[in-house]
Amino acid sequence: MPYSDPKYPVVNPSPSVDDCIKSIRVRDIAVSIGITSFSWSYGYIFGKPARFPTASTAASLGMTFAGFLVLQDTRGRLMGYCENSREVNLYGLAAEEHQPKAFLTDRRFPAASEGGLMSKKLKPTFTNFD
Repeated sequence: MPYSDPKYPVVNPSPSVDDCIKSIRVRDIAVSIGITSFSWSYGYIFGKPARFPTASTAASLGMTFAGFLVLQDTRGRLMGYCENSREVNLYGLAAEEHQPKAFLTDRRFPAASEGGLMSKKLKPTFTNFD
């Protein structure tokens, strides 16, 4: 994920794999099917001596790639790095501390701005330790 603050509202600042799978869109399924079928076709066309085993291997590699790509896209949407209006309507917003901050000065120098860093740093509490 990018190192900058998100550009869109944050739905879940730390989504799990289950959260990502629950928020898959129809586009993500179409991308998965497209990548898998293209890789199967590629394996069939260029796997001359053993076409079907090569095509099956290529399809499994393509399905793995498609799974990683879809999880990365859904994670980016939940964390606010991609357009996520559908997820905001379905799941709501995260707490205010996780939402994108307004830039006070030049964004290239976050430590020199009057508000400190762009993201809020939480101070640890050591009250329950003896």
